[in-house]
Amino acid sequence: MLRRRTRQGLSASPGLRAGVPRVRGRRAASWAEWVSIREQVLARAGWRCQACRVRRRLDVHHVVKRSQGGSDFDLDQLVALCRWCHDQTDAPYERGRLVVTALGAGEFTFEVVQRAVREPLKPGPTFADVGKNECD
Repeated sequence: MLRRRTRQGLSASPGLRAGVPRVRGRRAASWAEWVSIREQVLARAGWRCQACRVRRRLDVHHVVKRSQGGSDFDLDQLVALCRWCHDQTDAPYERGRLVVTALGAGEFTFEVVQRAVREPLKPGPTFADVGKNECD
């Protein structure tokens, strides 16, 4: 019988239950700190998505990702977004990506950036076409 090498379910993240920071390396908010930070950000936004103003399934989005120097503790870099808008922040540019820019003091600008889809390459000659000329 094959055994799994990766842990699944609750055993996959034992640090969350123990109050250990969620990510190693850069200091992350503990679970209790994150609950408080999340509530502050959502309350500042009036419990609405700051991009589309709906009141459903709100997430807190890091404008600058933690892996790129962002912080859990800089409230000016955290924005309240509904799940759909949050998904659009990582969407492909062909579909339209929501770009969030922090202005400071809890204010943000939102822009949908869309790049044109590249034209597919025209098919070249196939093996059957090689050696044929137009006159035949």
